[in-house]
Amino acid sequence: MRVLLSGIILGAASAALWRWYNHQTTQEGEATVHLQSEHEHFHLHVDLPTGMEVQPGDTVIIESLPQIEGDTHGEIAYISKVRLQKASWLRRNLIKQSSLVEIGELVEHP
Repeated sequence: MRVLLSGIILGAASAALWRWYNHQTTQEGEATVHLQSEHEHFHLHVDLPTGMEVQPGDTVIIESLPQIEGDTHGEIAYISKVRLQKASWLRRNLIKQSSLVEIGELVEHP
């Protein structure tokens, strides 16, 4: 009986941690997207609206693509709806800590 109760408590705690880790909140708005496409590199920069801040673990989803025909030369800018999916506190801190470890390994590598 004790083993069964321990298993149930451990399962419930694991499910609660998993749910907390995967919890996200979503913010929506319009942003200016700067797309720089050249022979040697490709860059994308998004000017988010006031109040939207990207932190570790967050995801920015750009809802639309620019309406262009043919090749792009240089930089183009367009307005798009964006969704910012904010990571939970648990996910944010785990990602931040693992990133610090990876940066330390890169710096210490000969």
